[in-house]
Amino acid sequence: MRAIVKVIKALLAFSFPALLLPMAVNAQLTLFTFDGATETPVGATYNYSAISAGATESVRFRVFNTTTSPVTISTPTVAGAGFSVTAINGTTPYPLAPSNFLEFTVQFTGTIVASYSANLQVNGISALLLATVHLGPIITPPAGCVFSTVVMGASGTCSFSLQNPGAQPLPISLAVTGSSAFQGPQGSQAPLNPSETRPFTITFTPACGTVSYTGSLVVNGQAFAVSAQGLTPPLNPTVTFDSGVFASAQQRALTLTLTTAAPCGATGNLNLAFAPSVQNLDQDGSVVFLQGNTLNQTFSVAPNSTLVTIGGQPSATFQTGTTAGTITFTVTGALVAGYQMTPITIPPALIVIDTTTASNQISGQLDVEVTGFDNTYSAGAMSFTFFDTTGKQVGSAIAADFTPQFKSYFAAQSSGSAFLMRVSFPVLGTQTLIGTVQVTLTNTAGPVQTGPLTFQ
Repeated sequence: MRAIVKVIKALLAFSFPALLLPMAVNAQLTLFTFDGATETPVGATYNYSAISAGATESVRFRVFNTTTSPVTISTPTVAGAGFSVTAINGTTPYPLAPSNFLEFTVQFTGTIVASYSANLQVNGISALLLATVHLGPIITPPAGCVFSTVVMGASGTCSFSLQNPGAQPLPISLAVTGSSAFQGPQGSQAPLNPSETRPFTITFTPACGTVSYTGSLVVNGQAFAVSAQGLTPPLNPTVTFDSGVFASAQQRALTLTLTTAAPCGATGNLNLAFAPSVQNLDQDGSVVFLQGNTLNQTFSVAPNSTLVTIGGQPSATFQTGTTAGTITFTVTGALVAGYQMTPITIPPALIVIDTTTASNQISGQLDVEVTGFDNTYSAGAMSFTFFDTTGKQVGSAIAADFTPQFKSYFAAQSSGSAFLMRVSFPVLGTQTLIGTVQVTLTNTAGPVQTGPLTFQ
C-alpha cells in the first residue's frame, strides 16, 4: 500500500506543473494575432515588441470557433502588471458561431525598465504574454511636430534628434502612422551608442483634396503627435474675349486661362450679370450664355494644366442683348480667388433697323412695316417722306410721335428692345402713283433713316 501511495504522489508531482503551461489551442477554440492584414497563430507564448519606458503597445487577438457548433465566449482576461484588455468587439458572454471569431485588444504599458509577463485566458485557452521595457531615448522636440502650412506641390520637413542617455547600446525603432502624406523617418535606425545623439527627419507632402493631416511618430513604441495643414493655392483665371468692339445684338466668345498650371484639378462657375443703363428697367433676358440659355456655366481645369474648359468646351459664347448697360463676368468656386473682370459696356446706340416693307395691296391704304431694336428704349418720334413713281417728293414729310405706344410696349417686355412697327396711311385717289417712302426713326442717340422703301 505504501508503494502505491508513493507512485500516486510521484504522478501528482509530475502532472501538477503541466497544468500551468500556457495553451493557445484547445479542442474548440484557436487564438491568433491580427495586424490588420494577416492572422498569425499564437503558441504557448507571445512576445510583445521591446518598448521604451512610458510607451504603449497594443495587440489585436482573434479567437476562432473551429467546431461545428456554437461556443459561448466568456470575457477575455489578462493577469499581469502593465497588461489590460482594452477593447472587445462584442458583448460577452458572446455566442460564437462555427468558423467565426471574436476580436479583442490587449494593451501593454511599461513604466519602468524591466521584463514583464502576464497570463491571457479566453475560455480554455491560455497564453503567456512577455514584454521588455528598456530605457528609452530622449527625443527632441519632446512634443512632436506641427508642420508649417505647405503649399500643394511642395514639401515640408520636421527635424528631430534622438539621444541615448544610458550606458548600453539602445535599439531604435522609428515609424510614422496616420496619414500617408507623412513620409519617413529619414535617418539611421541602427542602435544608438551610449551618449550618442542622432538626427532624423519626417517629410510632409500634401495631397489634393485634403486640408488637415494628423499622424504619430512612434519611437520605440512611444507615440508623438505630428500634424500639418496643406494649402491649395487659389486659381486666378484670366478672361479673354474675341476681337471687336462691343455693341448690342452680338454673339461673342470668351475663354478662361491660368497664368500658372493648377496643381490640383478644380471646378467652379463662370457667372454673367447684366445691369441695364435704361431707367426703370431691371433686366434684359436676352443677355445670356448660349449654352443652355443661362447666366452661369461650369468650368473645370485638369491637374497641372493652364487650359480651362467651360461647359466642356474651350470657350463660351454669350449674347450682348438689345439693351444699353454693363455686362460683368465673375468666376467663383472653392479654389478660385476672388475675381471680377473690368465690366463690358454696351453703349446707347441709334435704333437698329433689321427689316422694312412698304405695301399698297390694300385699297385706299399704304402700309409701312419696320422691325428692329432700340437699346435706349426711347423710340417714338418718326417722320415719313413719300415720293411718287418719278422720284418727286409728295407733299411735306409727315411727322408722328409714337412715344406712348413704344413706352407701353417696352414696359411689358423682359427680353430686350426688339420691336415690330406697322403704320398705315389712308390714301385718297390713285395710290399706285405713290412709289416710295423713307422713314426716319429717332431715339435719344439720334435719328436713323430706312432709305427708300418701294411700295409693292
